[in-house]
Amino acid sequence: MFHILSAHLIIQEARDRASLTQRELAERVGTSQPAIAKLEQGGTNPTIDTLARCAAAAGYDLRLELVPRPAPDAVVARYKIDVDRTLLRENLREPVDRRLRTLSEWQTDGLELERATKSARAARRRK
Repeated sequence: MFHILSAHLIIQEARDRASLTQRELAERVGTSQPAIAKLEQGGTNPTIDTLARCAAAAGYDLRLELVPRPAPDAVVARYKIDVDRTLLRENLREPVDRRLRTLSEWQTDGLELERATKSARAARRRK
């Protein structure tokens, strides 16, 4: 699937799949080889009609479709506002094994804190 901003690549791929030269495709479309070259290089902004004619000349149909955009996640958007990018960059400069070791240590510390909290609550209930 192609993004609309790289539509010029559709012509090139259709021509390559059909094993046609730029000159052969140009003859089938009714244009010149330099015009096809310019289209393939992204030098022009082709219309859908031009793309469809080039695809048809190479033996293909052009099909367009609408693809829904994912809805933005409000929680993620809010989180991004508060992210300290400096701290994030510093963390990403660390080697992966060190980051994993730190994460493992945090998990271990979190489990110990959870156990201590449960123990303290149980001790309070006994009083």
